[in-house]
Amino acid sequence: MSSLISGAVRPRSGDLVLARIVQLGHHRHIEQPNGRRAVLHDDDEIIVTYGDRYATDQFESQVPATLGQAQLVASGGIASEVLSRSQAVRRATEIEPIGLVGNAKGNPLNVDDFALKPVRPQLPRPRTIAVIGTAMNSGKTTTVHCLVHGLGKAGVRVGAAKATGTGSGNDYWCMLDAGAHLMLDFTDVGLASTYRQPMDVVEAKLGELINHLTASGTDLNLVEVADGIYQGETSRLLESEVFRSMIDAVIFAAPDSMGAMAGVSHLQKLGHNVLAVTGLLTRSPLAIREAEAVTGLPVLTREELTSPATAAPLLGISDILHAASADKAQSAIEAQQVPATSEVLIGPFNASPDQPRPRPRPGLFGFPRPATSAGSPDAW
Repeated sequence: MSSLISGAVRPRSGDLVLARIVQLGHHRHIEQPNGRRAVLHDDDEIIVTYGDRYATDQFESQVPATLGQAQLVASGGIASEVLSRSQAVRRATEIEPIGLVGNAKGNPLNVDDFALKPVRPQLPRPRTIAVIGTAMNSGKTTTVHCLVHGLGKAGVRVGAAKATGTGSGNDYWCMLDAGAHLMLDFTDVGLASTYRQPMDVVEAKLGELINHLTASGTDLNLVEVADGIYQGETSRLLESEVFRSMIDAVIFAAPDSMGAMAGVSHLQKLGHNVLAVTGLLTRSPLAIREAEAVTGLPVLTREELTSPATAAPLLGISDILHAASADKAQSAIEAQQVPATSEVLIGPFNASPDQPRPRPRPGLFGFPRPATSAGSPDAW
């Protein structure tokens, strides 16, 4: 970052922009690169990126044609012009762009400038499962999180990717915390948002994400497709031959049995192999029974998704689970077999096991060693 570009310039999706907070609205925090959500104040200066947004629960927005006043439409740091909003949220936070962030040559910096380079995996693509839902907040991310956590603890190398949506760090950190072997999303391959992107670009970026997961040595790939099956990019992606060639099966998340039936029927008509239903409806035993009756598919709760014994047969990776469990058991046995002549790390130096462990020195952790009334240094 070496320059600011202002005046008669037209922002592009992904361009970095320095902006000032004019008036706080719905988004009062912004994600920092380390995942911390920083509190915003009026007149704060922030660096965000332009991007379109499609969020039925929040905002519909587009990249503006000028550097005029815009809005912060996502806490991940997306600047845009609001077209409509859900009544469930407040007005968007108003921002005033100061200028595009440029390099030493005066060219605008874009998220795409920092994208991972495409790779050609030397390994065969492992089984790849897509998680799709009726809409936002139907339970897609929770589904992926549970599968990653349960299978990861059992020794399966699970790769996770978010193929579409608007840039945000929440899902990224969530999957890493769950134990994902590798987690990536569309921002890693150069898109701030996939809304309004040409379908050939969305397809190409999906392929890049899956290739990166595969090249890292995953045993299973899980791909979340954001928003609902009728959202523009999602709808076209589900009809795409490219998507069918890379996705082996689908898990569908829904808030109720009617949504489950409609979604499963739609996906099956498109030729997708739907393995199971899950999502918010699993909070209700009655809704579970309804969904099982109308779809003819298993309906899995969070606990069942987290259980490797349930998830592995469903996903078709029982052999991988057995191999991973055997490797994990062997590693545990080897870790317990400590040679008698091995050295043990004690403090900042090595000592043999029969040597006494040294006592901590005064002020070892940076605390002053206080004197007692008797003046004895050992009383502390």
